[in-house]
Amino acid sequence: MERKLRYAWWFVLIGLVIVAIWKLFLPHGSNAYLQKTVSSREIVVYVAGAVEKPGLVHLAPDARLDDALKLVSPLPEADLESMNPAEKLKDEQKVFVPHKSILLSPESTVVGNPINVVGSVNPASIGGKININTAGAAELDKLPGVGPALAERILQYRTEHGPFARPEDLENVSGIGTKTYEKMASQVTVGP
Repeated sequence: MERKLRYAWWFVLIGLVIVAIWKLFLPHGSNAYLQKTVSSREIVVYVAGAVEKPGLVHLAPDARLDDALKLVSPLPEADLESMNPAEKLKDEQKVFVPHKSILLSPESTVVGNPINVVGSVNPASIGGKININTAGAAELDKLPGVGPALAERILQYRTEHGPFARPEDLENVSGIGTKTYEKMASQVTVGP
C-alpha cells in the first residue's frame, strides 16, 4: 500500500511539473498572444479630406485604397483620379483625399464670400499661387522644375503623409532639392 501511495505522489508531482512548464513556456490564452493574433487580422488607417466620414478605418491586412474609400464615402468634389485605388495600405497610414481642381472660365464671375463662392473656382490656385494641398497633377506640372513624374511624386507624398504644413515641406518629396524648391517657392502656397 505504501508503495502505491508513493507512486501516486510521484504521478501528482510529475503532473504539476508538466502543468507548470506548460503555463510558463507556452503563452496559452495570454494577453500578449491574443493581442498578436488580433493585430495581425486588421490594420487601422486614418482617412481625411474630401470624404463624408473622415476618421479611423479598420481594414483587413491586405486592404487596398479602394476598400478604405468605400467605407468613408468620397464627396462628389473628391479628386479620385489623382489617387491610385489599387494602392496597398499599411497600418497607421494617413490617406488624404484631395478636392478636384475646377478651372475658372473667363466669363464666370465670383460673387460673395470667397469661402462660399457662386461660379466656378479653382481651389488649387489662391492669389495666383498654386495650393500644393489641393492641386492635381496638371496644376503641379505648371510649376518650374516640375514635370509629370515629379507631380505624381508630390501627389503620392501628399497621399501617404497628408497635407503639407508649409510650402518648404515640398523638399521632403523625392526629387525636390533646395534649388528646385527655390525655383517654385514664390508660386506655391498651402492654403488661405
